[in-house]
Amino acid sequence: MAEEFVRKEQFGEFVKRMDERFDHVNQRFDHMNELAEQRYDSINQRLADAEKARDQNLLHLNQRFDHLNQRFDTMERRFDYQNRIIVAMVTTLVGAVLAGLVKYLFFS
Repeated sequence: MAEEFVRKEQFGEFVKRMDERFDHVNQRFDHMNELAEQRYDSINQRLADAEKARDQNLLHLNQRFDHLNQRFDTMERRFDYQNRIIVAMVTTLVGAVLAGLVKYLFFS
């Protein structure tokens, strides 16, 4: 096996070219890091926008539920009023029937 020696100038050229290649790789790596950071920022912005939209939707939904609760309260008050009227009418009707029976049975 023959041993081959490299001159100092050739080794210097080799080191220079390797440094250039590593610089090129470092530049690409830096560029890829910048793209990754941009994508990360973009995703964070989208998540923040989605959270804001969700909060707005929840607010709108709560307003709709409040409106429905008001309508149900109104309906409940109406049913209570109708129940009182029905009880008053039935009581009056039963009283009239009883009065008629008493008059018919005892005062005929």
